[in-house]
Amino acid sequence: MKKIKITTRKKEILNRLCSEDDYITIGKIAEDIGVSSRTILRELEEIGELLNHHGLQLDTKTGVGIRLTSSLEEKERLLTIIEAEGAERVFTPSERHTIIAGELLQNNEPIKLYSLTRILKVSEGTISNDLDKLEEWLNAYNLNLVRKPGLGVYIEGREKHKRRAIVNLIYENVEEKQLLNLVQENITKSPETAGGIEIKTRNRLLNLIDKESIRRLEELIYKAEEEMGYKLADSAYVGLIVHLALAIKRIKNNEKIMIDQGFLKELKNSTEFEIAKALAQNISNHFNIEILEDEVGYITMHLMGSKNRGNIFQEEGKEVGNFELVKLVREIIKTAEAESGIFIGNNQRLFLGLMNHLEPAIKRLKLGMDIRNPLLEEIKLQYPQLLEVTTKSVKGLEAYLGLKLPESEIAYIAMHLGAVIEKKEILPQRRYRIAVACPSGIGTSRLLATRIEKEYDTLQIVDVISTIHVEESWLKQEGIDFIISTIPIQIGDIPVITVNPLLSKEDRERINKLLEELRFKTAGEPAVRKPQLSLKEKLLQMNSYSQGIIQVLDNFFLETVDAGSTEELIDQVCNRLLTDASLKQQLKADLLRREEKGGTYISGKEICLLHCRSSSIETLYFGALRPEAPIYHINNNGLKEEIKLAIIMLAPEESPQTHIEVISEVSKIIIERPDFLRMLMENMKEEAYIAISNHLNEFYKYKSDDRRDLHE
Repeated sequence: MKKIKITTRKKEILNRLCSEDDYITIGKIAEDIGVSSRTILRELEEIGELLNHHGLQLDTKTGVGIRLTSSLEEKERLLTIIEAEGAERVFTPSERHTIIAGELLQNNEPIKLYSLTRILKVSEGTISNDLDKLEEWLNAYNLNLVRKPGLGVYIEGREKHKRRAIVNLIYENVEEKQLLNLVQENITKSPETAGGIEIKTRNRLLNLIDKESIRRLEELIYKAEEEMGYKLADSAYVGLIVHLALAIKRIKNNEKIMIDQGFLKELKNSTEFEIAKALAQNISNHFNIEILEDEVGYITMHLMGSKNRGNIFQEEGKEVGNFELVKLVREIIKTAEAESGIFIGNNQRLFLGLMNHLEPAIKRLKLGMDIRNPLLEEIKLQYPQLLEVTTKSVKGLEAYLGLKLPESEIAYIAMHLGAVIEKKEILPQRRYRIAVACPSGIGTSRLLATRIEKEYDTLQIVDVISTIHVEESWLKQEGIDFIISTIPIQIGDIPVITVNPLLSKEDRERINKLLEELRFKTAGEPAVRKPQLSLKEKLLQMNSYSQGIIQVLDNFFLETVDAGSTEELIDQVCNRLLTDASLKQQLKADLLRREEKGGTYISGKEICLLHCRSSSIETLYFGALRPEAPIYHINNNGLKEEIKLAIIMLAPEESPQTHIEVISEVSKIIIERPDFLRMLMENMKEEAYIAISNHLNEFYKYKSDDRRDLHE
């Protein structure tokens, strides 16, 4: 057997396997040691050889995971052996390939082999072998590797092929969820954890795009989404940001992309072209660069090949979408049914899921755009039979398109079919009825509700409630399965999970654990169906919504204040809103009481949310205070964080439910609009007021739409 080097990463994987008696997924191992699933899969081949050499075996179970089929004594013996051998921290051939490709793709000038040997700490002979393999990879993108003795090595080819290679290089090595996190955090630096080599490789890759551009791009894309009337799916959103950040960097380096003019003429006929044109103009203004029409064409393709976050086809009981797409989806399901021997033809969830997936996927395939599936390797390893069934099921789609589907797309369709075939789920997935709570029923609870709606399709938020005013009889009447609260509460025998308003990873794990426990219990159902409102009741309700909206708009404020602590901020609020000393004292006491219960500092956002219901006020208030000097807060991890903004949300003690809904709705903007906090922090009062007005206008239109009741 060839000598296998025990690297730090192999050691970590083996340690994790030895610590687990049961099966563990590749994704879980990857998450635990801070690397990608693809990295784990790459390492497992040599780890398997190493285990066989020591008389041990790795057991793989489809759809479940992997485990060491060894006794405790054998595991301890293995750990002793790998500890004795030590561990090298080295780049794997795959990581060397990634780093070399990244260095060459971002440099116009030749790079000497000596420079690469210094970066990777290997010989010139090793680098030369790596370049041989890299040449094959580059050829797939119509790029040539040029090696000139004495001068160095460089890549030759068209700009569009270079960009495609760069983007695919990033996606091959940085998982989509990692990219999404990096985009959401504006590419903050990752800590040098146990997976340090992978992190260094990833950081080198991210140098290929303009990281500083991402925050501004988020705001500009948000405006483009408003123009389109729908939001991009996370994958399309990340893909567009990566494309644009890369384009900005390449344009600044005078690299221009070209597109077939006949194809560009076709793109100009689409509505997406006008949106792309406006987006390109905004980018030009923000970054002081010239964006040519060819570049606008590529942005148009991204928008046309995107998928919105909500369902496109969702009318139950009707054949929806264009006739051709319905026909293709039914053919896929029918063939999968015949191949698997499992009856799935009546599964409406599967039908709608495939309709929604294939509509943008077909556009991407027709436009010649790449389809990436971060779970491809794991699906190939764990679900080979399902992939075989799916490959046969898509023959009709391939004939319709006149091309062979890439493995990544077949794997996506397999994921839809697998949800039914593998688990034999003919019925729709169960949805749990929950209530979201905080002491006032406004502010942090609305932030939390927004996060839950984004994270979980299986949770139906029945209402956002106050922990003070909630009644157990109401919870039972509404069939509430459990409560998610920002502070600890005890309400009868209904389960309660206490979480951070921004829903941390630990919070999600607790929710998932409870969902697993509730899986076999009877679903909650409303005891009484809500009666439909009469015309008069509807008009009175809309009038109440109007009054609440007017109060918020009339009482909006944004000021810079001299305050050195949270209590001094509260004093500023009381002095600004009230003149009567006793009423000031009452409001301060109510705000401090809410503050004592926790959950008002929003970690990672540099804001605190001062909110409560109080008998001292008679109207709704929404505003923000900007402290002149730094105010610091100790977070749950014991670290000091600065408060740059205090958001104020207040409601009278006896506010009608419609007014509570209005003030809670305003807090959604904090999560949903990436530019709103910036407006407040930069004292852009007029722009912030317009943003609130527009948001509440949409809220009012939604509430006044009678058809809404049919879907609730």
